[in-house]
Amino acid sequence: MTKHDFSPFLTRFGWPADRGNLPLCIGHRGASGHATENTLQAFALASRMGAEMWELDTQLTRDGVCVVSHDDHLERVFGVDRRISEMSAAELAALPGVEVPTFAEVAALARTLNAGLYIELKAPGTGQICWRELMLHDQRFACLGSFDTAQVRELRDSGCDYPLSVLVRVGHDPHALGDSAGADILHLCWERAGERPQDLVTEALLARAFRAGREIVLWHEERPQIIVDIVKLPVLGVCTDLPETLRPQNKRVASA
Repeated sequence: MTKHDFSPFLTRFGWPADRGNLPLCIGHRGASGHATENTLQAFALASRMGAEMWELDTQLTRDGVCVVSHDDHLERVFGVDRRISEMSAAELAALPGVEVPTFAEVAALARTLNAGLYIELKAPGTGQICWRELMLHDQRFACLGSFDTAQVRELRDSGCDYPLSVLVRVGHDPHALGDSAGADILHLCWERAGERPQDLVTEALLARAFRAGREIVLWHEERPQIIVDIVKLPVLGVCTDLPETLRPQNKRVASA
C-alpha cells in the first residue's frame, strides 16, 4: 500500500500533530449512533468517545444565521413540519423539543473540548459565515467542504486558507471534482458501494490524489469488518456514527 507523509498537510493548515495515529476519527454529525444528530450532546459525546473531529452540516435561517442541521426541514429528526430557512433564528430556538444549535455555539464547544470541525456546507452562503467565525477565534483545526463544488470553489477563489473538501458520490470522478472545486481533500462517500467499498480505494486512486497534493477522507462507516481494512489505508480521516468502532478503548462511554 502507498506510504504517505501527512506532516506537510498538518503543518500547512495548522492542524495538531499530537492526536494519536491517523486516520482521525470524525464523529459523523457527532456520535449520531448514540445521540440526536448534530446536537451539542452528540458532539460532546463524540469527543468523550475519542473522536478528534466532528462532522456537521450547515443550514441558514431566514434572517441569515448559520445553524447546524443536515436537513432544512425538521420532520425527519424532530417530527416538526417546519423549515429552518422559513424561520428566524429566534423562532427556531423557541420551538419546543427542537435542538438546532448555531454554528457559533458548536464552534465554541469545539474550542472548549479541543475538537476539530469537519464542516459540510449544505445551504449556500454558509461557507463564508463559517469561515469568518473560525478566523475570528483563530480556530485552525477545521475543514470546510461540500458536495456542491461551486460552494467549495467560491471559498477557494475568495482566498480561504482552511483546507477545503469536496464530497464524492459513488460513480463520480473524485479527481475531476477535486480539480473543479480546487479542493485539498477528496471525501469519498462510498458507504453504499457494496459489501466491500474499501476495494474502491485503490493504489492508483491514492497515488493520483497524493500527486495532486490532496488527502483522502472516507465515508461514514460502522461495520467492524470494513473498519479493520480502512484504518490501514493512508487516509487522513474516517467518518463514523459510532466513534467507539475506531476508538475501541472508549466503548463504554455511551452508556456511562
